[in-house]
Amino acid sequence: MKTTKLLICAVAIAAAFAAAKAKGQNLPATLIGIDPGIAVTGTVDNGSFIQAYPSGVSKFTEFDAFCIEPTQGLSYGETLVYQVQNPLSLTNTDTIARLVGGYLASSQTAEDAAAVQWAIWEVTTESLSSYSLSDGNVRITSPLNQDTITLANQYLAQAPNYTAANVTFLTNADRQDVVTWNAIPEPASAGLFTLSALFLFRRRRN
Repeated sequence: MKTTKLLICAVAIAAAFAAAKAKGQNLPATLIGIDPGIAVTGTVDNGSFIQAYPSGVSKFTEFDAFCIEPTQGLSYGETLVYQVQNPLSLTNTDTIARLVGGYLASSQTAEDAAAVQWAIWEVTTESLSSYSLSDGNVRITSPLNQDTITLANQYLAQAPNYTAANVTFLTNADRQDVVTWNAIPEPASAGLFTLSALFLFRRRRN
Protein backbone atom coordinates (compact mmCIF):
# COMPACT_ATOMS: atom_id res chain seq x y z
CA MET A 1 0.00 0.00 0.00
CA LYS A 2 2.80 2.40 0.94
CA THR A 3 4.62 1.60 -2.31
CA THR A 4 1.45 2.23 -4.34
CA LYS A 5 0.98 5.59 -2.62
CA LEU A 6 4.58 6.44 -3.44
CA LEU A 7 3.99 5.69 -7.13
CA ILE A 8 0.78 7.72 -7.25
CA CYS A 9 2.56 10.63 -5.59
CA ALA A 10 5.50 10.42 -7.98
CA VAL A 11 3.27 10.30 -11.07
CA ALA A 12 1.18 13.20 -9.76
CA ILE A 13 4.34 15.24 -9.24
CA ALA A 14 5.47 14.35 -12.76
CA ALA A 15 2.13 15.52 -14.19
CA ALA A 16 2.35 18.77 -12.28
CA PHE A 17 5.93 19.20 -13.43
CA ALA A 18 4.89 18.66 -17.05
CA ALA A 19 2.10 21.23 -16.75
CA ALA A 20 4.48 23.77 -15.26
CA LYS A 21 7.07 23.15 -17.96
CA ALA A 22 4.48 23.33 -20.76
CA LYS A 23 3.67 26.91 -19.81
CA GLY A 24 6.43 28.92 -21.44
CA GLN A 25 7.66 25.94 -23.45
CA ASN A 26 9.16 26.81 -26.84
CA LEU A 27 7.58 25.03 -29.79
CA PRO A 28 9.12 25.33 -33.30
CA ALA A 29 6.58 25.04 -36.12
CA THR A 30 6.33 25.70 -39.85
CA LEU A 31 3.18 26.98 -41.54
CA ILE A 32 2.34 24.58 -44.38
CA GLY A 33 -0.78 26.36 -45.58
CA ILE A 34 -4.37 27.32 -44.80
CA ASP A 35 -7.07 24.73 -45.37
CA PRO A 36 -9.21 25.44 -47.29
CA GLY A 37 -7.95 29.02 -47.59
CA ILE A 38 -11.19 30.51 -48.93
CA ALA A 39 -10.59 34.12 -50.01
CA VAL A 40 -12.89 36.22 -47.83
CA THR A 41 -12.78 39.98 -48.42
CA GLY A 42 -13.09 42.10 -45.33
CA THR A 43 -11.46 44.41 -42.82
CA VAL A 44 -10.17 44.06 -39.27
CA ASP A 45 -9.47 47.79 -38.76
CA ASN A 46 -12.78 49.49 -39.59
CA GLY A 47 -12.12 49.76 -43.30
CA SER A 48 -8.69 51.38 -43.24
CA PHE A 49 -7.40 48.30 -44.99
CA ILE A 50 -9.57 45.87 -46.96
CA GLN A 51 -8.22 42.72 -48.52
CA ALA A 52 -9.06 39.13 -49.39
CA TYR A 53 -7.94 37.07 -46.38
CA PRO A 54 -7.25 33.36 -46.96
CA SER A 55 -9.58 31.94 -44.33
CA GLY A 56 -9.67 28.52 -42.69
CA VAL A 57 -7.57 26.25 -40.51
CA SER A 58 -3.87 27.11 -40.34
CA LYS A 59 -1.90 23.93 -40.96
CA PHE A 60 1.46 23.75 -39.18
CA THR A 61 3.94 20.88 -39.15
CA GLU A 62 3.19 20.28 -35.46
CA PHE A 63 -0.49 21.19 -35.13
CA ASP A 64 -3.64 22.70 -36.66
CA ALA A 65 -4.78 26.10 -35.39
CA PHE A 66 -6.92 29.16 -35.85
CA CYS A 67 -5.26 32.58 -36.00
CA ILE A 68 -6.29 35.00 -33.25
CA GLU A 69 -4.18 37.96 -34.33
CA PRO A 70 -5.17 39.00 -37.89
CA THR A 71 -3.13 42.22 -37.83
CA GLN A 72 0.12 40.24 -37.70
CA GLY A 73 1.65 38.53 -40.71
CA LEU A 74 2.69 34.93 -41.35
CA SER A 75 3.93 33.42 -44.60
CA TYR A 76 3.59 29.94 -46.05
CA GLY A 77 6.71 27.90 -45.39
CA GLU A 78 7.79 30.20 -42.59
CA THR A 79 9.31 28.52 -39.55
CA LEU A 80 9.04 30.26 -36.21
CA VAL A 81 9.11 29.47 -32.51
CA TYR A 82 5.88 29.66 -30.54
CA GLN A 83 5.67 29.92 -26.78
CA VAL A 84 3.03 27.89 -24.97
CA GLN A 85 0.88 30.10 -22.74
CA ASN A 86 -1.86 29.54 -20.19
CA PRO A 87 -5.13 29.74 -22.19
CA LEU A 88 -6.64 31.82 -19.38
CA SER A 89 -4.24 34.63 -20.30
CA LEU A 90 -6.14 35.00 -23.60
CA THR A 91 -9.03 37.45 -23.55
CA ASN A 92 -12.41 35.77 -24.19
CA THR A 93 -10.73 32.36 -24.03
CA ASP A 94 -13.99 30.58 -23.14
CA THR A 95 -15.82 31.93 -26.20
CA ILE A 96 -12.89 31.07 -28.45
CA ALA A 97 -12.70 27.54 -27.00
CA ARG A 98 -16.44 27.13 -27.60
CA LEU A 99 -16.14 28.32 -31.21
CA VAL A 100 -13.37 25.77 -31.76
CA GLY A 101 -15.56 23.16 -30.11
CA GLY A 102 -18.42 24.08 -32.43
CA TYR A 103 -16.13 23.69 -35.42
CA LEU A 104 -14.86 20.29 -34.26
CA ALA A 105 -18.46 19.10 -33.75
CA SER A 106 -19.47 20.31 -37.22
CA SER A 107 -18.98 18.67 -40.60
CA GLN A 108 -15.77 20.74 -40.81
CA THR A 109 -16.51 21.92 -44.32
CA ALA A 110 -14.55 24.67 -46.04
CA GLU A 111 -17.29 27.15 -45.12
CA ASP A 112 -17.24 26.02 -41.48
CA ALA A 113 -13.48 26.60 -41.27
CA ALA A 114 -13.66 30.05 -42.89
CA ALA A 115 -16.65 31.09 -40.79
CA VAL A 116 -15.08 30.04 -37.49
CA GLN A 117 -11.84 31.81 -38.38
CA TRP A 118 -13.73 35.08 -38.91
CA ALA A 119 -15.85 34.49 -35.81
CA ILE A 120 -12.64 34.17 -33.76
CA TRP A 121 -11.26 37.37 -35.29
CA GLU A 122 -14.52 39.05 -34.35
CA VAL A 123 -14.14 37.90 -30.73
CA THR A 124 -10.47 38.88 -30.45
CA THR A 125 -10.46 42.16 -32.38
CA GLU A 126 -13.96 43.73 -32.48
CA SER A 127 -14.40 46.95 -30.48
CA LEU A 128 -18.22 46.86 -30.39
CA SER A 129 -19.96 45.13 -27.50
CA SER A 130 -22.01 42.89 -29.80
CA TYR A 131 -20.64 40.38 -32.30
CA SER A 132 -21.53 40.49 -35.98
CA LEU A 133 -19.49 40.15 -39.16
CA SER A 134 -21.92 42.54 -40.86
CA ASP A 135 -20.73 45.67 -39.04
CA GLY A 136 -18.09 47.05 -36.68
CA ASN A 137 -14.36 47.35 -37.18
CA VAL A 138 -14.14 43.61 -37.99
CA ARG A 139 -16.49 42.79 -40.83
CA ILE A 140 -16.74 40.95 -44.12
CA THR A 141 -17.30 43.50 -46.87
CA SER A 142 -17.92 41.53 -50.05
CA PRO A 143 -21.45 40.40 -51.02
CA LEU A 144 -19.74 37.41 -52.62
CA ASN A 145 -18.93 36.16 -49.11
CA GLN A 146 -22.46 36.44 -47.74
CA ASP A 147 -22.55 32.71 -46.94
CA THR A 148 -19.49 33.13 -44.72
CA ILE A 149 -21.09 36.13 -42.97
CA THR A 150 -24.27 34.19 -42.28
CA LEU A 151 -22.50 31.09 -41.01
CA ALA A 152 -19.99 33.06 -38.90
CA ASN A 153 -22.83 34.97 -37.24
CA GLN A 154 -24.58 31.68 -36.54
CA TYR A 155 -21.44 30.34 -34.85
CA LEU A 156 -21.20 33.52 -32.75
CA ALA A 157 -24.85 33.31 -31.71
CA GLN A 158 -24.58 29.62 -30.82
CA ALA A 159 -21.17 29.83 -29.08
CA PRO A 160 -22.61 29.56 -25.52
CA ASN A 161 -24.21 26.25 -26.49
CA TYR A 162 -21.06 24.59 -27.82
CA THR A 163 -18.84 22.38 -25.69
CA ALA A 164 -15.54 24.19 -25.20
CA ALA A 165 -12.54 22.51 -26.82
CA ASN A 166 -9.35 21.99 -24.83
CA VAL A 167 -7.26 24.69 -26.53
CA THR A 168 -3.64 25.73 -26.17
CA PHE A 169 -2.65 29.38 -26.61
CA LEU A 170 0.55 29.87 -28.64
CA THR A 171 2.26 33.24 -28.98
CA ASN A 172 5.07 34.76 -30.99
CA ALA A 173 6.21 38.32 -30.37
CA ASP A 174 6.44 39.26 -34.05
CA ARG A 175 4.02 36.97 -35.89
CA GLN A 176 0.45 35.71 -35.58
CA ASP A 177 -0.65 34.22 -32.26
CA VAL A 178 -2.82 31.11 -32.62
CA VAL A 179 -4.95 28.64 -30.69
CA THR A 180 -4.66 24.91 -31.31
CA TRP A 181 -6.74 21.97 -30.13
CA ASN A 182 -4.05 19.40 -30.90
CA ALA A 183 -1.96 17.91 -28.10
CA ILE A 184 1.31 19.75 -27.53
CA PRO A 185 4.32 17.49 -26.79
CA GLU A 186 5.39 17.58 -23.17
CA PRO A 187 9.00 18.41 -22.32
CA ALA A 188 11.24 15.34 -22.32
CA SER A 189 12.27 15.95 -18.72
CA ALA A 190 8.71 15.26 -17.53
CA GLY A 191 8.75 11.88 -19.23
CA LEU A 192 12.09 11.05 -17.62
CA PHE A 193 10.66 11.96 -14.23
CA THR A 194 7.76 9.54 -14.77
CA LEU A 195 10.15 6.76 -15.82
CA SER A 196 12.19 7.41 -12.68
CA ALA A 197 9.05 7.00 -10.59
CA LEU A 198 8.25 3.67 -12.25
CA PHE A 199 11.84 2.49 -11.76
CA LEU A 200 11.64 3.38 -8.06
CA PHE A 201 8.36 1.48 -7.77
CA ARG A 202 9.90 -1.68 -9.28
CA ARG A 203 12.95 -1.48 -7.04
CA ARG A 204 10.84 -1.20 -3.91
CA ARG A 205 8.69 -4.17 -4.99
CA ASN A 206 11.80 -6.29 -5.49
